Amino acid sequence: VLTTRLAHILATGRAKPWELLVVTFTNKAAREMRERITHIIGPAAEGLRWLGTFHSVAAQILRRNAELVGLKSNFTILDTDDQERLIKQVLEAENVDAKRWTPKAMAGLIDHWKNRGWTPDRLPPSEGTEFAGGKGQTLYRLYQERLRVLNACDFGDLLLHNLTIFMNNPDVLADFHERFKYVLVDEYQDTNVAQYLWLRLLAQKRQNVCCVGDDDQSIYGWRGAEVDNILRFERDFPGATVIRLERNYRSTSHILAAASGLIKANKGRLGKTLWTESNDGEKVIVRGVWDGEAESRLIAEEIERAKKGGTEKEPRKFRDMAILVRASFQMRAFEERFVMLQIPYTVVGGPRFFERAEIRDVHAYLRLIQSPDDDLAFERIVNVPKRGIGDTTVQKLLHIARVGGVPVMAAAREAVQTDELAARTRTALSNFLRDLDRWRAQAQTLHHSRLTEQVLEESGYTDALRLDKTPTAQTRLENLKELVQSMGAFDSLEAYLEHVSLVMDMDRGP
Repeated sequence: VLTTRLAHILATGRAKPWELLVVTFTNKAAREMRERITHIIGPAAEGLRWLGTFHSVAAQILRRNAELVGLKSNFTILDTDDQERLIKQVLEAENVDAKRWTPKAMAGLIDHWKNRGWTPDRLPPSEGTEFAGGKGQTLYRLYQERLRVLNACDFGDLLLHNLTIFMNNPDVLADFHERFKYVLVDEYQDTNVAQYLWLRLLAQKRQNVCCVGDDDQSIYGWRGAEVDNILRFERDFPGATVIRLERNYRSTSHILAAASGLIKANKGRLGKTLWTESNDGEKVIVRGVWDGEAESRLIAEEIERAKKGGTEKEPRKFRDMAILVRASFQMRAFEERFVMLQIPYTVVGGPRFFERAEIRDVHAYLRLIQSPDDDLAFERIVNVPKRGIGDTTVQKLLHIARVGGVPVMAAAREAVQTDELAARTRTALSNFLRDLDRWRAQAQTLHHSRLTEQVLEESGYTDALRLDKTPTAQTRLENLKELVQSMGAFDSLEAYLEHVSLVMDMDRGP
C-alpha cells in the first residue's frame, strides 16, 4: 500500500523523492520497499534518502544535530552487549550489587523508559523506586552522562535525543516540517510512545500523514508497542480517512474463519470483516496435549506417518518437514524424541552472524578507529589477541579514566608515560596505541574493507586463529572473510558500522 502511494505521489509530481519521510520497522521491510518502488518508478527512487526504519532515520537526523544533545556527529551506537557492560561499570562505581541488581535488568528498565520518551529528568516519581533501593533514576542519569563522555548512545537514545532536539529547538523542527511534505508509516500498530511522539512532532504542521497498520496484528508489546496509537489515530488527526483493506490474499477461508472467530472476542479493536477468493482449503487442526513430552510424541508420530504415506514416485522425506516452536527451550523434548526414534533432524539457530565473538571483536577495532572515545570497544580488544595486557591493567586504566573524567584511551596514553605499569605491559600498550594511531590515519585514504584486512593481519588476529587447532577456528576465519566481503557494499566505514548497529537491534525477534 505504501509503495503504491509513494509511486503515485512521485508520478503526479506532488513531491520530490527527498521530500518524503517513509518509516517502517525492519531493515528487511525498508529494503523491500525501496526495491519495489525502484521497480515501479526507476532510478528516481535513489532520491528517497529518508526511507528506512525509525532508528535509521532518527540516526540520520541525530548525526546532523548531535551537538544539540552534547554529542559529536561520529558518535557510536552501542549494541546490547556493550550497553550492559557500561551499565555494569556504573553499578560498580555506585557500589550496587551487580549480582542482585543485574546490568541486564537495568538495561531493560532503561529501554522501557526510553520507549516511553522519558529522559532522567522527566522520569515519573513512581518509576525506578524498586531498583537498587530506589537508585533507578540516579543510575539512569549517570548512565546517560557516561554515554556522553564516550560520545555514544544506545538504540533508545536515537529517538529520545530526536525528541529532545525537536522540543528544545523549534527552528530545527520547523526545518523538517518544511522538508517533509508527506509522512508515510508502515506497521503503525507496533509504534511505541517515543515513536508515536516523534511522528506527531514531524507531522503536526502539514497533517499529511498516511499510516498503514492492523490493530489485530500488534505483536511488539514486549518492546513497548502501544496498539492504542492506531486505535486513536482518527482522534489524533481529525478528518483522516480510514480505509479498511479487508481482502486477504494469503490465506484460505477456513484459516480466516478460525482467526476471525478468535480475534472478535477482543473488544479493544477497530474491527474488520476479512474475505478471500481462495478456496476453502484444509481445516485448521487443533490438538490439546498435557505437556512438552506428549507434544513431542504426537508430532513424531505425525512425521513417521507422513514419511510412510508418500508414494514411490514422490516419497516424502524428512527434509521436507519442519517444526516451528515459539521458544528455543521447547526444542529439547523434540530432540530427545527424535534421537530415540532415530529420526534425523537439524536445529536451525545458534548465534547470528553479527553476534559471533570474532565479528564483535573486529567491529570493536573499527569502532575504536572511528571514535577514540569508545571505552567499551577499547576494553574489548585491548588484549585480543593476547598481547600481555591483563585484566588488572585494564581495571587500572578504567580507574584512571574515571577519576580523571577522560576516555580510557587518553588514560592509557598517560599511563605509558609513567612507571605505574610494568615495563612489559607498558611496551605492549604503547605498541597497541601506535597501531591504532596508524590505522586511524590510514582510514582517511584506505577503503574500509582493505583497512579491516590490514587490522586483522597486523594485530595478529588472523594468525592467532590460524594457529588455533580447535574445530571452530576455520569457521571463524571463514566468517571473517565473509565480513570483509560484505563491507564492500557500503560507502564508508561510518555507514557500515551504523548499518550493523541498526540491523542487530531492529531485526531481532520477540
